[in-house]
Amino acid sequence: MLENIRLALRGIITHKMRSFLTMLGVIIGIASIIGIVSIVQGTNARLEKSLIGSGNNVTTVALSQDGAPVDMSNVPSSIPVVSDEKLEKIRGLLGVVSASTFRQREVWNAPVYHGNYTMTNGKIVGASDTLFETMQYKVIKGRNFTNEELKNGGKVAILDMKTVEALFDDDPIGKVVEIKSEPFVVIGIVKDMNATDQEYESIDEFYSDSYSGNSSIYIPENSWPILFQYDEPQSVAIHVTQTSRMVFVGRRAARILNSGIDTASVSYASLSSQDNENSMKTLTDSIQLMLIGIASLSLLVGGIGVMNIMLVSVTERTAEIGLKKALGAKYRTIMFQFLTESAVLTSMGGIIGVILGIIMARIIAYAANLDFGISVPWIIISVVFSVLIGVIFGGWPAFRAAKLNPIDALRRE
Repeated sequence: MLENIRLALRGIITHKMRSFLTMLGVIIGIASIIGIVSIVQGTNARLEKSLIGSGNNVTTVALSQDGAPVDMSNVPSSIPVVSDEKLEKIRGLLGVVSASTFRQREVWNAPVYHGNYTMTNGKIVGASDTLFETMQYKVIKGRNFTNEELKNGGKVAILDMKTVEALFDDDPIGKVVEIKSEPFVVIGIVKDMNATDQEYESIDEFYSDSYSGNSSIYIPENSWPILFQYDEPQSVAIHVTQTSRMVFVGRRAARILNSGIDTASVSYASLSSQDNENSMKTLTDSIQLMLIGIASLSLLVGGIGVMNIMLVSVTERTAEIGLKKALGAKYRTIMFQFLTESAVLTSMGGIIGVILGIIMARIIAYAANLDFGISVPWIIISVVFSVLIGVIFGGWPAFRAAKLNPIDALRRE
């Protein structure tokens, strides 16, 4: 075995250019796969957060009906508010950092006014004392709700930046906004600490984001009856340690909240997590198919090149093969020698391809401002696959070499 590898390496060194050109197909194929996988792995966490966690690893469990959010104005009276016991069970789930209740309505149910400005799209949120901590929001101007305001239901509001931009030309702190004709004093501005500045590819994306309902107005949860109804069921926001656990935690939390609810038409569900899990699976499947296609085509070309050069090598070394067989070399010895040579050739191409693929991915990631990551399993698979290419495509030349008649081989010389 070691002697065959030594002979293979000596042959590669002797014919440097020919060996390099033979390996080139394998190098390009492996480098392409490693390059793509590295970029995909590097951006995979960002994709998961965009699809599932919105960048903050927070999942929301809310009432749903037939797979869609429930119109809270028509919720059955038999559905109770979230009890402290159920909330503590959710907080005790593995991977949960914190969990908070809140109530939410779309702004079109309660238009918001300030002077001549109107906001007709967005949401009104009844916040509990720990909601901002769970959502990883921070009051960047003004102040947070006081314990007295949370307990007694003060008519105060905290706005996000989109709401400020929609309703105010100046500092909103201390100003009044009207929600369903009820005055609320603005006491603060809140910001998602995980939010990043959005870069728009087109004007359509700008309008889509502008009208996507991201504007939010927060009021104390106990102020909810001023605008809507008493004992309205809440939703639960859950901050999870890892994005990969969000689907699991969302389903377990929904199961806890659904315990004791009799109605079958309305139930708690982690709708966003389920939908985005399917989106993530579809995306992953598409990437895998793309990689398989690239590997099949580029490595097929490389394998044909290996077969071609090994057939040439058999022809060039006919006399050597005949002499070895005349001296007693067995069929399997000649077969194994040529298989080893082709496997060493392609494995070297695979290793070079891995190195070039990582370098290429780093350059592309840096130039295009993308994330970068290294997938060790894919590196191992690529090297092993390159060896298999040598064995498979070197099989026919090795078979031809082993089947040569020693008398005929020596006569050719």
